[in-house]
Amino acid sequence: MAACSVGLLTRVPLCAQGRGQVHRPICRLLSCPGTVAADLKREEQPSGNVGTGSEDSVLQKRFSEVQKERREEAQRTVLISCPNKISEKKFLKYLSQHGPINNHFFYESFGLHAVVEFRQKGSVASLQDAACTPSLGTEAAVPFRSRFFSVKLKNPSTSEKSSVQRSSQSPPSSKKLFELLCYAESIDDQLNTLLKASQVTEENAKLRQLTCSLIEDIAAAYFPYCTVRPFGSSVNSFGKLGCDLDMFLDLDETERLNAQKTSENFRMEFQVKNVPSERIATQKILSVIGECLDHFGPGCVGVQKILNARCPLVRFSHQASGFQCDLTTNNRLTCLQKD
Repeated sequence: MAACSVGLLTRVPLCAQGRGQVHRPICRLLSCPGTVAADLKREEQPSGNVGTGSEDSVLQKRFSEVQKERREEAQRTVLISCPNKISEKKFLKYLSQHGPINNHFFYESFGLHAVVEFRQKGSVASLQDAACTPSLGTEAAVPFRSRFFSVKLKNPSTSEKSSVQRSSQSPPSSKKLFELLCYAESIDDQLNTLLKASQVTEENAKLRQLTCSLIEDIAAAYFPYCTVRPFGSSVNSFGKLGCDLDMFLDLDETERLNAQKTSENFRMEFQVKNVPSERIATQKILSVIGECLDHFGPGCVGVQKILNARCPLVRFSHQASGFQCDLTTNNRLTCLQKD
């Protein structure tokens, strides 16, 4: 891909050579919220106050704090499969019955989907209580309570024509990219245009975190205090639209909570299964999670359990988000890559 991009930059004609060069620092485009580059950019800020109000508080946030906020946002967010002909105004009005909505966006991936973030986590529980298991006629549905819903229109014939604005979650086509580069004013402008067209957007970052949160809900059935975190290109600013989603099943939180449960001369421990090595434990954990994703995970298809690799993982496609996902656990290298 890198070679292809360089080839485009060297062959695309500049359509406005005489208008002078427009220099834009690439670091500005790399510094999108929630990335390592953004965190480094904040540390480079001078000690004096450049702005006021909320801008100052944003500049002071560390990478770990931004990721924590994104995880909390994802826990208040739901993913809804929508019919193509849907009124955005009526749709949001219906959801508002369960609580105020912070933000939302629509996108296409095997149909129209909506990502809706509520202001309070209780609104998600209220929506879950109002949902029901679908009736499939001759087929049988596997009952599963999650934050991935489908909304149906009771009277499709009287529905309004769809006018929702869709947020693109995929990189531009080669033809579109060629046009964008052609109208750039300089080589520097072409580089910035290429970066801006292909980098992970704010909506795409939210969708990645939501996908991790949905997988965490499934894993929490076996490990209640676990967390599923994105790592690699999804958070280190080197990712692009359409890149894979690498996920890390973090079980250390469970161990830390257990270590704190001490009282005087007594130490209470859980009864657990013993295995010969940590690698075997990792393989067993991922095997069970893979089976659960395959049989009960909504939208999870093509599940592959690659347990004999140097780093055991579960690979699957999450159709609703459009991501190819790799899930691993007990891999300390991922934390170094992320930080």
